[in-house]
Amino acid sequence: MDSLIKQKTIKKEILIKGTSLHRGKDTKLKILPAKENTGIKFIRTDKKRNNIIQARWNNVTDTKMCTVISNRSGIKVSTIEHLMAAIASYQINNLTIEINESEVPILDGSSKQFCNKIEKAGVVNQSKNQKFIKILNNIKLKSKHTYASLSPSKNNLKVSFNIDFQHPLIKNERYHIQINKNNFKNEIAPARTFGFKKEHKKLKKLGLANGASLENCVVINRNKILNKNGLRYDNEFVRHKVLDVCGDLYLAGYPILGHFKGYQSGHYLNNQLLRKLFQNKSAFAMVNMTLKQREETNIIAMPIPNKIAS
Repeated sequence: MDSLIKQKTIKKEILIKGTSLHRGKDTKLKILPAKENTGIKFIRTDKKRNNIIQARWNNVTDTKMCTVISNRSGIKVSTIEHLMAAIASYQINNLTIEINESEVPILDGSSKQFCNKIEKAGVVNQSKNQKFIKILNNIKLKSKHTYASLSPSKNNLKVSFNIDFQHPLIKNERYHIQINKNNFKNEIAPARTFGFKKEHKKLKKLGLANGASLENCVVINRNKILNKNGLRYDNEFVRHKVLDVCGDLYLAGYPILGHFKGYQSGHYLNNQLLRKLFQNKSAFAMVNMTLKQREETNIIAMPIPNKIAS
């Protein structure tokens, strides 16, 4: 019998330093290996008490311009989505992330450097079996201008995204991809966050984008990209939205096997979709999977308790 896919962590610790996007603070991250069934756990080292925050959908407390998680004591970590997307692409289950500030550094505005650091550290299998969330029935959220859904697929996560900003440089962009480690690293990870120059002052008044620069954002000014080297992809904007989806969905606590479709959705709708999913027990099943099953795109559900630990 082919062995089941195992949980994963990193082989050695990762150190990352950089400026945070919204607070504009110098921040240090230390990413450490963790034991089986730990999940992805942040620890605020600048706080002495109640400083642990689990990276889970039900700990998301704010989605304005980024994804923020908090614990019951109100200790938070923000802008986690680019790091979470990189972790998701390697299907790493267990990590302890020490951070000396309240916001993850933005680096170049993408997941590329996080992926490079993870590859350099190495990923290792652990002894416990990995669980997956297999989507069984459609889950949808729709408003006048946005849409997000999860529907069944086979042994993978597919993302189909559509944006339309009604702007000369960001018209109707569509993108579809089956997410795996190589596809994410080559096609999605380098796509940077983006913003409009005319909105920068307004955001700063709200306490946002204090660390934003041409080094970590694609900046759009009317009909021009202000970054010296332009875009990394012709459709970099929609690719970055896919990146955000990957990070936000990994807050489910396990890799999702399903098809995400989105139109103009953001962090708020992504999180609300997870909340709706877990309210509907018949919409998903917890499964194990073998490497062979993944390769053959044929999932066989294994008996695992339906309850997902909080």
